[in-house]
Amino acid sequence: MALLVIEHSSETGIQRFGPVLTSYGHRLRLVRGDQRQSLPATIDGIDGIITCGGPQSLTEPHDWLEPQLDLVRQAHLAQLPIVGLCLGAQIVATALGGRVGKMAGGYELGWSDLKLAAQGRTDPVFAGMGWTTKQLHWHRDEVAELPPDAQLLASSDRCMNQAFSVGMRTYAFQFHPEVTAESIEQWSLSEPAALGEAGITHEQLMEDTRANYPAFARLSQRLFEALALLVMPVDRRYQGAVKDLHH
Repeated sequence: MALLVIEHSSETGIQRFGPVLTSYGHRLRLVRGDQRQSLPATIDGIDGIITCGGPQSLTEPHDWLEPQLDLVRQAHLAQLPIVGLCLGAQIVATALGGRVGKMAGGYELGWSDLKLAAQGRTDPVFAGMGWTTKQLHWHRDEVAELPPDAQLLASSDRCMNQAFSVGMRTYAFQFHPEVTAESIEQWSLSEPAALGEAGITHEQLMEDTRANYPAFARLSQRLFEALALLVMPVDRRYQGAVKDLHH
């Protein structure tokens, strides 16, 4: 048994989340959805799904998308853990009945405030995080409508649905808690048009990264540990660590 990790680009993926999961005993099975690598037809043999970021837009057709949406639906109905990151969050929303659309005003890109909603302030996944934190954003599409029964967990000034949950074991994050400082620089150098549309220079983005990354890395590490312990625990031996996380 393993967690199925679906990546959509060579420049994005599970990144910093992966080592946390393996440190808590998970096996990871990586599949590149955009390269049409075969997804399992059913959820038999998987412990959960992590669907990662990527440059694709769900407002355009993709022949690899429908099998992934079907698998996410199966996993959610079976109450297997699901985590969506950026594009993955939009995939989770689409699979469960939400809607994705273009953002008004173009890209949300760079470091800006993430503000926890009322539900997010009491959700144990965000335990130990401030009600307002600096997070890295890099998206032109957004979850315009949440799925039925979803709980809004966090927003930014530009994007209402920055984080949400559906039920107890499905979580989605529009921002990028998984990103490394090296990836931010790589994205910045490879996507100058996106920076120009967002009105930010490479130099400014890297200056903001140097200022914000240390606190961001510490808090996102805590977020990943909470997901590993509370949403997708391997076995009962970590229950003591779960209790520690609440204090």
